[in-house]
Amino acid sequence: MWLFKAATQRQRRLFWAVLATVVGTGALVVLVVVMRRMRDTDLAEAGDQITAEFRNLVSANAPTFHFTDVAQAVGIRMQHGPGERRRILPEDTGSGLAWGDYDGDGDPDLYVVSLGVVGAKTGEFTNKLFRNDGGRFTDVTVHAGVADPAGFGMGASFADFDNDGDLDLYVTNHGADRLFRNAGNGRFTDVAHAAGVTDEHWSTGVAWGDFDRDGHLDLYVCNYLRHDDAVVARASASSAKDAQMSTANGPATVPWTLNPSAFDPVPNRLYHNNGNGTFTDVAERLGVADAQGRSLSATFADLDGDGWLDLYVNNDASPNSLFRNHCGDAAEATDRLQPFADLSTMSGTADPRASMGLSLGELGSMLDSADELPDMFLTHWVAQEDAFYISVMMPGGVLEYRDKSRQLGLGEVSIDTVGWGCTLADLDLDGRQDLAVANGSTLERRDNAQMLLAEPMFLYWNEGRRFVNLAPSAGSDAAAPRNARGLAAADFDADGDVDLALNINRGRPLLLRNDTKTPGRSLTVILDAPDALCRGARIETVTSGRKQLRWVGADVSFLSQHDLRQIIGLGLAKAVDRLTIRFLDGVEITETNVPAGRITVKHPLHPQHSAPPR
Repeated sequence: MWLFKAATQRQRRLFWAVLATVVGTGALVVLVVVMRRMRDTDLAEAGDQITAEFRNLVSANAPTFHFTDVAQAVGIRMQHGPGERRRILPEDTGSGLAWGDYDGDGDPDLYVVSLGVVGAKTGEFTNKLFRNDGGRFTDVTVHAGVADPAGFGMGASFADFDNDGDLDLYVTNHGADRLFRNAGNGRFTDVAHAAGVTDEHWSTGVAWGDFDRDGHLDLYVCNYLRHDDAVVARASASSAKDAQMSTANGPATVPWTLNPSAFDPVPNRLYHNNGNGTFTDVAERLGVADAQGRSLSATFADLDGDGWLDLYVNNDASPNSLFRNHCGDAAEATDRLQPFADLSTMSGTADPRASMGLSLGELGSMLDSADELPDMFLTHWVAQEDAFYISVMMPGGVLEYRDKSRQLGLGEVSIDTVGWGCTLADLDLDGRQDLAVANGSTLERRDNAQMLLAEPMFLYWNEGRRFVNLAPSAGSDAAAPRNARGLAAADFDADGDVDLALNINRGRPLLLRNDTKTPGRSLTVILDAPDALCRGARIETVTSGRKQLRWVGADVSFLSQHDLRQIIGLGLAKAVDRLTIRFLDGVEITETNVPAGRITVKHPLHPQHSAPPR
C-alpha cells in the first residue's frame, strides 16, 4: 500500500485505467456469453429457458379440443414397416399418407404408405388403400393393385393427371416411384415407366400444378439425397463416427448414418405433362432442379397474387428455395422457356434449417398485416424452432417473408421437438385457422438405441393474436407421445369438421376423429373442374364481415396429402355472405347467401367429367 502512496499521480492514474479496462472487459465477456446462450436457438437444451408460464399460457375462453383415435374401430389396420430398426436414414425419415376420393362416391378414401418389406412375407407391411364406405373403411389394396410390395415407401398423392375425371395415385419411394393410373373400375395400373416418371433417386414429397396453364397437370418431385444402402449398412456397424450431443432429455448419440449432411444432395424433377399420358423432365432447363437442396416437401401456389403458380421447396440441412413464376408478367408473357426466377435470398426464404412439413394460409391478420397472400408455416428439427413466415409485399412489388413464429407463440414451445406433417385447419369452426403438427424425434433413447424418442403432437388453437397448444388436454389419444411422421386432414365422417390421420413410424396409423364440442358451423367447398384448374384455385369467403382465404392443394404437409375439399368454419353464422372461387385459368364464380353445409361449384366451361381438348 505504501508503494501505491509513493507512486506518482500519473502512475496512479495508469493503474486505475488498467484495472478499469480489465474489469470492464471481463464484464463484457460475461455479458456476451449470457446473451449468446439466451439467443442461440441451435442449442438443443435451450428449452430450459422457457418459463412454465409461457408453456401453459392459455386463455380463459379457450375451447376444449377433443380427438379420439378410431382407426382400429373403423377398419384402418396395418403396421408401418417390418423388423427391427437398423439406424439408417430412410427408415427414420418415415412415410406419409394421402386422402382422395378415388372411387368418386363423395367421401375421401385413405392411402397409407409403409417402409420396405425386405424379409417379410408377401402382402405384409405393404402400402394400404382403405376405401371409405360412409365412415367405415375396407382394405381394397389387393383388388386395386396398389400395394407396391417391392417399394420402399415414402409419400403419396392423389391427382387426375390424365383429365379423365377420376383420381390417379403417385407414390414416391427410396427407389423407383410409381404412377398408378385409375381405370375407373376400382383398379389401378402402374404406368410410371410408360409415362416417364420412374425416378430411381430417393424421392420424397411431390407437388401438382399446371405451372404453364396449358390445361394439363404438371408434377414436381422432391429428391432427398444420394444414399447407398449397402455401403451404409456396412458402415453403420462401426460407431467411430458417431457424434455426441446434449439434449433436454440428456446426452444422445447421433450415428453419422442418420446425418443428412453426410450425404450428397440430388436434383429434383419437374415433369411437364405432355397431354398424352407422358411427361418430360424440364427441371434443369427451367432452373428449378434445386440440385444443392436435400428436398423433402414442395408446393405450387400463387404466392404473389398474379394468377400463376410459383414453387416453394423445403430442404433439409440446406437452404430452402422459392422460384417465382413470371409468366404472368406483361413484358414476359410470351416467354415460356424460362418461366421461373430464383428469389430465395431476395425474399428471405432461403432458410438453412432442417425443413420438413409445409403449410400455407393467410394469417397476417393475427399481426395486423393481412395482404391476401399465402403465409407459410414450416416444421423443423430439434433445437431449431418451427417457423411461420408472414408475407409482406414491399414497394416495387418485391415479396418478402418475415419469421414471426415467436410472436405467434410457435417458437420456443417447439424448440425441443422434431416437427413433420402439419396442416392449417379450423379445428373448432370458429372462423380462424388453427394448426396441427405431427412430432417425433430422430434422436435415440438412452436406454435402447433401437428406439427413437417419442413426442406428443401439437394442436394449436388460434386465439386471434397467437397460437396456444391445447393437445395436452385434447384427450389421451392426442396427448400421447409417438413417432409421428405424415399427417393428413379430411372430414372422413362427413360431420362438417376436420379429422386428422397420422402415420406412425414403425407403428400403427392413427385416425383422430374430431369430437370437439363447438357451436360453430362450417361450409365444405367442393370444386367440380379438371384438376389442372382446381390445383391452386383461390377460395374467398366473407362471413359477418370476416374474410377467409384458401388455396386448393397448397397445404402439402410432409409426404402427405390433405383432402382437397375445403372446410371453412363460420362460427355462429348460419350462412356465408359471399363465396368467390377463382379457378387457375382466371375464371371467377361468386355465390351469395350460401347456407352452412356443403356446396359444389362447377367451372362454367370445364366441369370435372368433361376433359378439356388436348
